[in-house]
Amino acid sequence: ISFNDIGANLMQQGKIAEAKKYFGEAMKINSNYPNTHFALGMIAEIENDLQSAFYSTVQAIRLNKVKDQLYNNSIRQAFSIAKNIISTDIGKKIYREYRRQLEIEGKKEIEIIQDTEITTAAKFEFAESYNTPKHTVKFKPNYPAIEHLIMHELVHLKLVIDARNNQINKLFISHSQHRNAFNKLLEPSVQKLKRKGVPEIQITNYINGLFDGVNLQAFNTPMDLFVENLLYVDFPELRPFQFISVYNLLIESLQSVTDKKVIEITPKEIVSKNKIYNMVNAMQFRELYGIDIVSDFKPTTAELKQATSFYEEFLQYKDDKEPAEEYELVQHWADDLQLSAYFELVDENAHRSKDTKQQELLNVFEKFLGIKNDETVDPEAETKIFLKNQKEKGTNPEVVVFMVEALEYFEGMPTEEIKKIAFDIAQQGTKGYDPEFTGYKLKTIPNKTFSGYQILAYYYVSFAIALPEILMELKLPYHEEYLLARGVRNGGN
Repeated sequence: ISFNDIGANLMQQGKIAEAKKYFGEAMKINSNYPNTHFALGMIAEIENDLQSAFYSTVQAIRLNKVKDQLYNNSIRQAFSIAKNIISTDIGKKIYREYRRQLEIEGKKEIEIIQDTEITTAAKFEFAESYNTPKHTVKFKPNYPAIEHLIMHELVHLKLVIDARNNQINKLFISHSQHRNAFNKLLEPSVQKLKRKGVPEIQITNYINGLFDGVNLQAFNTPMDLFVENLLYVDFPELRPFQFISVYNLLIESLQSVTDKKVIEITPKEIVSKNKIYNMVNAMQFRELYGIDIVSDFKPTTAELKQATSFYEEFLQYKDDKEPAEEYELVQHWADDLQLSAYFELVDENAHRSKDTKQQELLNVFEKFLGIKNDETVDPEAETKIFLKNQKEKGTNPEVVVFMVEALEYFEGMPTEEIKKIAFDIAQQGTKGYDPEFTGYKLKTIPNKTFSGYQILAYYYVSFAIALPEILMELKLPYHEEYLLARGVRNGGN
C-alpha cells in the first residue's frame, strides 16, 4: 500500500517514470492488489499503449472483490479505453486475416456483408445450406464493435471445419413435428392472446419467433462459450472489441427476460430456460472480464444452480476440447431443460446425402406428375404423397431415378453398343450386386462409378432396350419402376 501510494503521488505530479518504479515494487509484493493495476492502466493510457491500459484495467476489475468506488472507476476506465481501441482499424485487420486463413482451410470463399434485416446481431450462412458458392457472414452495422461479431461468426466456421475434417460434423435441424410439439406447449399463451383480440397473423408470428428463438439459444449457447473462449485466448488484441460487444449483447438478453410485457405473455418455463442460458453466458463474461451481472437476471435458486452446473460442465471441456464435442453440450443441456423435443442433431454427411437424393426424387416425379408449373397445387406436397403411395405399392423411387438417368444415357446409342454394356453388366454381376454398395465400375462405361441400385437400374434398362426377349430371365423386380421411368422420360405420357 505504501509503495502504491507513493507511486500515485508521483503520478499526480507528472513524474510517470518514477511512479512506474514504485508501482512495479508494489506488484512484486502483491500482484493481486487492484489499485496498482488500475494505476498501471492509467499510465499505459497516458503513454498511448491502449492494449496494455485495457489489460491492466480489466485486471483491476477482476481482482476487486469488494465492488467499491475503485471497482466502478475501473469499469468506466475499461469502457473508455475499449471504445478508443475499437475506433482503430485493428479489428478489421484481425478478421480479414482470419477470414483468409479459413478460406484456405475450408477451401471456400467467405463474403462479409451488412444486413439490417437479419433477426440477430450477426449470422453465418453456410454455402452448403444456402446452395451458394460462398459462405456468408451477415451483420447489423448499428451494433458496437462489429469486428467482434464478424470474428465470432468466423470461429463458428472454424469449429465446423475441424469437425468436418474428422467426418463428425452435425447439423441442428427441426421439422414440422418439432414445431407442433412446441405449439402445444404454447397453447395457453395463444388462447390468452386471442382473448385480448390479437390478430391471428401476429399470434402466428409470435409463436414462430419464439420457437426459432428457443432453438437458436439451445444451439448457440454452448457453441458460443467455446467461440468466445477461443477468441479470448487466441486473439488478445480483440479483447476490447469482445468486452464491448458481449456486454452489449448481455444487456440485450437481460432486457428480454425482465421485460414485463414479454413475461406476461410468454410461458414461465420458456422465460426460465432463456434466463438459464443467458446466465451461463454472463458467467463466462464474469470470469473473463470481472463484471458480474448474473444477479441482475434475478434467478431463482434452481435457475442459478442449473446455470452454474452448465458452466462447470463447459469448464471441463474448455481446455482440451476435441472436434465436435460442442454438440455434446448442446444435446446434454437441451435434455436437462426438456427442449430436445424441438430439434435434432444429425450427421451432416448423411443428412446432406439424403437431402440430395430426396431432391432428385422430387425433381423426377414432379416432372412425371406434370405439376411443376401448376400454381394451384403445392408440387412438393403432391410429389411426396405420390412417392409415399409408390412405396406402399412396393415401387423403389430411387431405382426409378437411376432408370431415368439410364434412359437418357442410352438415348440415340446404337443397339449393338447397348448390348455390349448389357452383357458387361450381366457378366460382372454373376455373383450378384449389393444394392447398398457404392463403387461398381464397368469397362464399357469408363470414368463412372455406380451405386448398387444405380447399376441394377442400368442392368434392367439396357436389357429392356437391346434384349427385351430375355429381360424376364434376369428376374429383376423392377418392371413398375421401368414403366414409371419411361413415363418421366416421355413427360408423364
